[in-house]
Amino acid sequence: MKVAITSTGSSLDDQVDPRFGRCAYFTIVETETMDVEPIENPNVALGGGAGIQSAQLMAEREVKAVLTGNCGPNAFQTLSAAGIEVIIGVSGTVRNVVEGFRSGSLSSTQAPNVASHFGMGSGTAPTSLEGTQFPEQQIGLRRGIGGGRGIGRGMGRGMGRGMGRGMGLGQDIYQADSQLRQDSVGQEGQAGGIMPAQELEALKAHAQAMKQQLQDINERIAQIESDSLSHRLIAAVNKKNCTACGLCEGVCPVAAIKIDTVAIIDRAKCTGCGKCVAECPQGAVIIRKA
Repeated sequence: MKVAITSTGSSLDDQVDPRFGRCAYFTIVETETMDVEPIENPNVALGGGAGIQSAQLMAEREVKAVLTGNCGPNAFQTLSAAGIEVIIGVSGTVRNVVEGFRSGSLSSTQAPNVASHFGMGSGTAPTSLEGTQFPEQQIGLRRGIGGGRGIGRGMGRGMGRGMGRGMGLGQDIYQADSQLRQDSVGQEGQAGGIMPAQELEALKAHAQAMKQQLQDINERIAQIESDSLSHRLIAAVNKKNCTACGLCEGVCPVAAIKIDTVAIIDRAKCTGCGKCVAECPQGAVIIRKA
């Protein structure tokens, strides 16, 4: 099981960073093998939406649980929408936190424990959020995307994570063509080179192999695209809370929001960046599964 611990450094012996969205590192640990994958947080300097972007990053990494000191409402809601368990209030070294998780001594959190923008500057966590209103949590499930092994030599050196089943098309054709040429040279002077009928049969066989491999590639592409769409996180508007103030429209980097009587979000354009969520004064915009 993959878990992510917010940390001050990249090793198991570094301390837990009490911030989620603006932690220095996310240390991803496979709890069964204790394999470690440290990720330097690219969202530390964001002016707004750091929690949402960090939550999106955790979803992309197929993390099943996040362990941290503090978690704000926007990040908590986004993690919940991605089906990621949240455990807050942890401290000490990453190693000790992971051991605590493995032993079952740490329990899930049902609500955020700090207000929005915690971690910017020298802010400290409030002792209570009693009376604070947060958007309704929308809990989702996520199935991992990827696990591919690349698309073999002769057709590029891989297409990123999850792209394939190692077709090796170019190398197969190269080797077959080289063998065909060697056979031709070997027979020269004896039978005037390779016979046209033999060459024709060899080319037909290569064409059939290419056709099958192309079909396999297209099927894999369709599968990845389908998985990506089904697990994509985007913004959504709670119409009861929306006042059509237009602030969300102004900060959207892809022009996915228009204002009518309420804000309307173009699902096809939305990237789930979370800037509108961070900007909305009414808490009317949330992140949910597409």
